[in-house]
Amino acid sequence: MCGHVEIGEQKDIKIITRDGGSYTPKNNGGGNPGSMLPVVTDAVPDKVQQYRWGLLSLDDNRVHSKHKHARIESLFLVPLWRELVGKKHCVVRIQAFFEYNKEQERTYRVERTDGQPFYIAGLWDVWFDIKTGILLPTFTMITMEPNAAMAQIHDRMPAILERNDIKTWINGNYTGEQRVAFLRSKPCPPENLKITIHKQTL
Repeated sequence: MCGHVEIGEQKDIKIITRDGGSYTPKNNGGGNPGSMLPVVTDAVPDKVQQYRWGLLSLDDNRVHSKHKHARIESLFLVPLWRELVGKKHCVVRIQAFFEYNKEQERTYRVERTDGQPFYIAGLWDVWFDIKTGILLPTFTMITMEPNAAMAQIHDRMPAILERNDIKTWINGNYTGEQRVAFLRSKPCPPENLKITIHKQTL
């Protein structure tokens, strides 16, 4: 599920560094788990920062992560996710994502019909590398049941937010239960998605 994304243009984004500095990132065509992507968190809701895709646990390392996605149905069941719900919410901005359908032997590109970026609900944390003493900001994307359009190619889809709904997901005045219920109550309409064949396996 969504193991590759297109980040798209970032000329309108200013990244805030941990020391308070800022810079405009270069446009990056693609991102995979382990890549740094533009993220807004509930801790610093007015700033865009770069976070690594994939939460890390004690039995992970900086290359691999089992937690690049978090199922919305299990947010309160999996200990790693349960610790973050209601405390560390984020939104990830991407232009498109790709899904491989094994039965059809095709890779599909999914984007918005209006050409605007996707805003994906997620959870974030900071991982401490004991060996180097480095703090690494990380995130996971939340997934949910597919809408009618996505169901044609995959059994899951990212939890997509409309831009006006971002402030609710990262609003710390709401409980985790309230924010997850809000997310589940506003699934992405099928007509908002443009799905095209990206690659056909021969």
